[in-house]
Amino acid sequence: MEQLSENLLENTATITAVAWDERLAFWISQIGSPPLTTTACIALGVLSLPASRSTWYWMGIYLLLVVLMPLLYLVWLLKKGHITDIHLKVREQRTRPLLVTVAAAFLAWGILHFGAAPRLLVALAAAMCLQTVIFLAITLRWKISFHSASAAGMAVMAWLVVGSLSIGFALSVPVIAWARVRLQRHTASQTFAGATLGGGILLSVLYMYLLI
Repeated sequence: MEQLSENLLENTATITAVAWDERLAFWISQIGSPPLTTTACIALGVLSLPASRSTWYWMGIYLLLVVLMPLLYLVWLLKKGHITDIHLKVREQRTRPLLVTVAAAFLAWGILHFGAAPRLLVALAAAMCLQTVIFLAITLRWKISFHSASAAGMAVMAWLVVGSLSIGFALSVPVIAWARVRLQRHTASQTFAGATLGGGILLSVLYMYLLI
């Protein structure tokens, strides 16, 4: 009887630990979601520019097209039952949202480019165009982590803007990757690939725009 009680206590402790662990991963995943990390990335970039009303105006245009429009489309798909969750756990359900994001990114780039927006915002829009096209091609065959890609982009921008003070942003990348793996939404290789491509694409595009 005592042995049974001990086993029950051990099992209860294990279940509680797993539940706490999973809850932590869930909230990290929510806070580190692509819409939020993308917004943080843009905000960091804008803060590095000379303060002006037009800069914030262009940032608003970018966020409206690249963040809000795809997000509203996801909410609509979820409401209609076309996707199982807002984070697109099922790979096959990612194609349509990615197509919308590609269209939104190119529209944003065109408006910012021909509207003479700050060069940094134009470069960020170009990076989003390239990233979404590459991720769309990959997604047709393999599930890559959008969370890790966006977090890495945010970390890169933080490094360019605040230098060594960006350590917190850099540490957020493996933490968010862990959360996605813990929730069984991705494998470690999928989060690594996402982070590598996300950070690498942003660095490459900023270099091509002669901003670094």
